[in-house]
Amino acid sequence: MADTRVARTGPGRPAGSDSFDTRQRVIEAGCRCFAQHGYGAATNSLIAEMAGVTAGSVYYHFGAKRKLFEAVCTYVYGNIVTRSRAAMAGAHTVPELLRAILMEAIRINHESPELAGFVAAAPVDARRHAELTDIFTQQTEGMRASLAEAVMTGQQGGHIPADANPLLVAGMISAVVDGFAHAAASVDANALDAMTQLFDALILTGEGSTGS
Repeated sequence: MADTRVARTGPGRPAGSDSFDTRQRVIEAGCRCFAQHGYGAATNSLIAEMAGVTAGSVYYHFGAKRKLFEAVCTYVYGNIVTRSRAAMAGAHTVPELLRAILMEAIRINHESPELAGFVAAAPVDARRHAELTDIFTQQTEGMRASLAEAVMTGQQGGHIPADANPLLVAGMISAVVDGFAHAAASVDANALDAMTQLFDALILTGEGSTGS
């Protein structure tokens, strides 16, 4: 009689879940490692140590380090785009869009500082390592396209001048947010919060104007 027993993966754990969990741990460790050490110094062994897995597991799931960087980019920027779209829902002015994104960025920085660290480090790594340029460009273009959609919604609602180029407006907003992302890598969270509040008060709402 044939033995019909199958190997168990553990109580309540579906087949393949261990592999998925390991892959996600490696992505999150890669995010921290790239943020802290840069792409060049981030070895499979160092990433594996941070993830609590073997270097062989890192290679098994991603092969070349470039593939892991790509997976981290998808994970980080995918999260940011999803949350930013929710924050920007509706028709808004440019200052309102900028405020919404900055406030969401602050929340992300408090919840997952390693994501903010990666956002600050990734453009530097993309300039230093040619094999990363296309990966990084694809992600930034996706973010800019999402912002441009929000700008066009604002234009349709009469909150943003209709003759403004949505991609240029999106690029301007991105440049400001990127500046705060770089600041997040060099100042503590409380100082960044204070800087954001000042920017909101002095620039976005115009409270810093003394009049004529």
